[in-house]
This record gives sequence, C-alpha cells and structure tokens, in this order.
Amino acid sequence: MFEAVLLSADPVRRRIMQEALRETGQVSVNRLLDSVPTTYEFARLLNIAQPDLFVVDYDNATSIAAVVSNVLERSPSTAVLAFGSGLGDAQETAHKLGVEAVVPYPADVPTLVAAIDRAIHEKKGESIDNLYAFLPAKAGCGTSTLVLNTAARLAGSLGKRTLVLEADLRSGALDIMIGASPTGGSQQVLELAGQIDTFQWENNITRAHEVDFLLTRREAGGIIPDWHHYHQVLDFARPKYDIILVDLPELVNPATVEIVRRAASTFVICTAEIAPLKLAKLRCEEIALWGAPKSRINILLNRSQPGDMGVEELKAYTGQDVAAVFPNDYKNLREAMNHGSVLTVNSALGQAVLAFAGQLAGTPIVQPKPAGLLRRLFR
Repeated sequence: MFEAVLLSADPVRRRIMQEALRETGQVSVNRLLDSVPTTYEFARLLNIAQPDLFVVDYDNATSIAAVVSNVLERSPSTAVLAFGSGLGDAQETAHKLGVEAVVPYPADVPTLVAAIDRAIHEKKGESIDNLYAFLPAKAGCGTSTLVLNTAARLAGSLGKRTLVLEADLRSGALDIMIGASPTGGSQQVLELAGQIDTFQWENNITRAHEVDFLLTRREAGGIIPDWHHYHQVLDFARPKYDIILVDLPELVNPATVEIVRRAASTFVICTAEIAPLKLAKLRCEEIALWGAPKSRINILLNRSQPGDMGVEELKAYTGQDVAAVFPNDYKNLREAMNHGSVLTVNSALGQAVLAFAGQLAGTPIVQPKPAGLLRRLFR
C-alpha cells in the first residue's frame, strides 16, 4: 500500500476522507493532521514518515500553498492530492501550485482510485530505463525461453546484475525450465509490496545461471495484484539491478499495465506463422492503448527459418520496429532445456541471444560471419 499523511482542520471531513482512502485498498493513512505543521515539524514529519501521498483539504487554501511548498522542498517524491467542496476553477489553481490530483469532497471510491493513480504517476511514473517487458503474441511463441537465455547471457557473459520477474502468475514455467523448487517468489513479493525489505526480498529470490529470479509457484489464492503492487516492487528492485526482465502472459491487465507503461521497451514475441503474426499486430495495438508509447514497443521474431518474412516486411506488417531475429534451433534448445541449462554461444541461436543481450546492456556484440567453404573444409 501507499503510505499517506492526511491534513484537514475539520474532524468529520478528516474521518470521512480517511475511510474513503482505506476503502480504495491502495492507501494506508499513517499520520492525521488538524493544522499545518511548522517548518521544523514539516521537516521532521517528512523525514520520518516519507509518505507516498500528502492528502490535504483544499477548502483551506493557505494549507495547500504551505503543503506544496514544503513537500517540494523536503520530499520531492511525495505526491500531493487535494480534496474540496465545489472546486470549480480551483482545480486549475491547485495544479498550478503543484498539486498532482484534485477530487471533490466527499469522493467516491472509483474517483479516488483514479486520482491516486494520476497523482502517483504524475510524481513518479517515469519510464524505468533498465526495465524490459516480454510478452507473446500467442502462447507458445517461446517468450520464457528467450527471457531465460537472454538473462543468462546478460549475467554470465556481460556481468550484469540481472533480475527476471515472472508475471505470468498462473502459467509461468520458469521454475521447471531451470529445475528449481522455489519456496517464495512473485506472489509473495507482490503481497509484501509496500513493506518489502532486503531480508524478505532475498528469501523470495531463486538464483540460477548467475541470475536472480522471482518465480511464480502457480498457486491459487492470495491477493489479486493491482498496478500499485507492481509499482512498489519495481521501485524497490530498480536500484538493485542493472537490468530487469519481466516475463508476461499474452494479455495485459490492470495490474501488469504498470510494467508495460514504465518499461524502457516492451517486446512482443512472434513466430512466422500467420496466427502469431496477426496477433502480434493486435498485441502492439493493445499495449499502445494501455498507454505505452509506440516508440517503446518492439517485435522479436523467434524460430526464424530461411524463406520466412524479412525484417522490413515484418515491420511494415505490424507497424513496429523489429528489435531482433532468432533463428530456429530446436535441437540445441531441446538439449539445453532437458538438462535445466541454457544455450551456449556455440550456435547461431546462442550468438543471436548474446547479441540481443548486448543490445539491452548497451554493449554491442559483433556476431561472427559464417565460415567460407575453404575454412569449413580445413576445419
């Protein structure tokens, strides 16, 4: 949950607003104030509480100006949400002062939920430059396999601190692919979201191939995640890792939307068959409708074979850039998967994965040219 401070001189309005915030299921009010603190009290409060939200009664305009001024100076990552009666043109004035969102009083829960979303993202909803999301155009396109092998090359070949977050909570199979039996994982960390600490994080991490994994255990029950759970988990993880890869199911939902709208790039994985190609175009359109900029949506063509659609043709068909093409290599891939291992770089597919990892890491990898006839004969 997001932690909040609530300021209103009216005890009835303060109580009603506190209850409305609680009913959203997104906010915990940890401090109640009946007057504007002094400068010293403000500094002490913001330093100790470090709230995500400062909720203030707009009907005292002096409070608004003082709150915004102190928050901007002492806790610039805290969003200000104002509420008031008969606001009218006052909303524009509030925004000019620096208030991220304004709601009427009393506010119904859907209005308040939308305002919290707006306020948090106005303040700290920027894209995360080390976050990359992967989802299949159609189930079975090899998304998890690409995520696993890309992560292994990022960590093992390029020395990057790498996290893989499995967000397909009911059908994710990364634990099977790496031969792990996690005792914790994605669901547990999402449940802890607002209170996660390093000790809890480490207890839910599974390490394999020099990569940190947050794996799903495919268990029913527990919380149904919302966008704010992913928001808080990502904010906790982003400084701990050089690169974060998220393995998503094919459909974005109101929870995983947080990942695609904040990812530096979202990759839609498809193969050259007609159904995945058509669905890839649809997936890109869906992701854009969820708020991800078109410039941050890319296609990955998997299991490519001679005679398949070329890069320019695929780009024209889907309307999106093609970030990488991975050749079909069922034999080597099956061998690696059967042993809970990952691809080596001694194959065309392994080289393509390494080159893609280098692209994400900002470390260009030059792929070797195929050997000529004489070189192959002497070899």
